[in-house]
Amino acid sequence: MAEALTLVVLYCSDIDVSLRFYERLGLSFVKEQHGAGPIHYSSQLGDVVLELYPAGRRPGRVRLAVTIPAALHSALQQATGEASHQPERAVVLEDPDRNQVEITRAHGDVRQPAGASTVLTAETATGRPFELWLEFEHWVAPAGDDPTDDFFNMAITLPSGVRYALNVWTYKAVEAARKDAALGGENLSGRYLEPPDLLVERMDRALLEAVVGDLLARNALREAWRVAEEPETG
Repeated sequence: MAEALTLVVLYCSDIDVSLRFYERLGLSFVKEQHGAGPIHYSSQLGDVVLELYPAGRRPGRVRLAVTIPAALHSALQQATGEASHQPERAVVLEDPDRNQVEITRAHGDVRQPAGASTVLTAETATGRPFELWLEFEHWVAPAGDDPTDDFFNMAITLPSGVRYALNVWTYKAVEAARKDAALGGENLSGRYLEPPDLLVERMDRALLEAVVGDLLARNALREAWRVAEEPETG
C-alpha cells in the first residue's frame, strides 16, 4: 500500500504540560528550534514523527501529513481545484473539526512528501538558486484571514547546503502584538517587544522570494539565522 501517515503535529495550549503527558506514556522527545522560531519537541515513532508545537494563533490543534497513491492524489487535486500543472504539490484540507491534513503524493514504493508544496526553487538577484520553505503554506487560513497580519517561520537553503531559519512578522502583526501586550500587561504593558528576525509587508511567496534575493545580493543573511550542522554519528 502506498498510503502512509508520516507526520503528526499537535499545537499545544501549554506545551510543557503536553510534553510531560506524552513523556509519561514512554515517548522520548528532542528539543528543537529553527532559527528564532518557536521551541518545539519531536519524537520518532516508527515511521511517524510526532511534533509538539505551541499553539499561538494557529487555526486548529492538529496537523497530519499523509501520502496517498499518485492517481488518487491527482483526482483530489482536480476535485479541489489544485492545478494539475504542479502534480507534486500537496493538497491541504481541513477535517470536520478543522484539523489540518496535508495530502502528499506517493512515488512508487518510496514514501516521501511532495516537495513542491514545501520548497520551490527561485532565482536570486545574483542569478544563484535557493530553496525557500514557508510555514504559512502548511496551514489552512480561516475565512477572512488577513495575509498582512500574521507571523510565520521561513527556511532558506543555498546550493552549498547551508541553511538559514528565520522568524518573520508582517508589519500589522507587530502592532497587533503590541496591543496584545498592552491589554495583557506584558512587556511593560506593551512598551517594548522582543523583535522577530525579519519584518515584511505580507505573507506572499513572490514577495519572500524577492526579499531573499535582495538579502543574498547584499550579503545580508545574518550568521545568527544560520542553522548549525548536526554532527555526524558513526
